[in-house]
Amino acid sequence: DLLVFKPKGQSDISRVPMVARGELIVQQKASCFPALALAPPPGSHVIDGCAAPGNKTTHLAALMENEGSILAYEQDARRCALLEQMLRERGATCAEAVHGSFLDADPLSPSFALVSHILLDPSCSSSGMSLNPVAEPHALQQLAAAQQALVLHAMRFPKLQALVYSTCSIHQVENEKVVAAVLEA
Repeated sequence: DLLVFKPKGQSDISRVPMVARGELIVQQKASCFPALALAPPPGSHVIDGCAAPGNKTTHLAALMENEGSILAYEQDARRCALLEQMLRERGATCAEAVHGSFLDADPLSPSFALVSHILLDPSCSSSGMSLNPVAEPHALQQLAAAQQALVLHAMRFPKLQALVYSTCSIHQVENEKVVAAVLEA
């Protein structure tokens, strides 16, 4: 499920045939943890609420052995097209890209009656990954409010068994404070 190579610049895996054929997806090690933490068994009904470009979605499909279903939400049309392409190229046949907001999914709709696992890796400041992260306090508060809304929405799905919320932020306002606010709600 997961291969770990030397850090970027210390190894060149671009010439590995499996990478060239798209059979291996190269991503940061930390980006693999959310799907592993969610650990949906084969046959699960899963939502990836913030899915593009699709690395975590395809990882979920692999963990599920392509059995069950994944609804992968993306609001942006361009990013949703990228998500659809990723699902096709990686053979994630149990996953379906949904162009729209996860927040518009009605948890009480019969369409979602079997959803048991939800992965949320929402937009964040990128302070743990980017050279130019969002740092302005008001913008961080807006991101945290949106993140909190996503988590609270996910918790409304009646059959939910597991929820993973992850960011690549190092800011407490996007991590610990979001979780604390959700627990208090």
